[in-house]
Amino acid sequence: MSQIKISENKYYTIFVSPEKNRAYLKIIGFWRNPEIVPNYLSDWNTALSKLKKGFTLLTDASEMKTHPQEVVKLHEQAQAILLKNGIKKVAEILKDDIAEMQLNAVAKATQFPKKNFRLAEDAEKWLDE
Repeated sequence: MSQIKISENKYYTIFVSPEKNRAYLKIIGFWRNPEIVPNYLSDWNTALSKLKKGFTLLTDASEMKTHPQEVVKLHEQAQAILLKNGIKKVAEILKDDIAEMQLNAVAKATQFPKKNFRLAEDAEKWLDE
């Protein structure tokens, strides 16, 4: 399966697979504020230009640390963009209970269609259904 790299930095990576109509996001570590990820939303717009309505997203948040409120707002903006562009479902890989609670709260606020997983294989399988 070929993947197109949209962005790769020390805070996140975004890849897309046009064949699977799927985006892959990995959130890494602690984001102190939105300024440290200035291209996050524009990277999403680039990724979305390569996907069709009904796309899926696999988010690997296993290395994510809980984010401050202004960064949470950035995630809400990103989710709003994804929803507007026709996302079908989202699988999130989580290891940290606090990060999981935070991401669940964000998803609830934005009505994001996501399910949590501990293993990437399970998440991928669910998205393929």
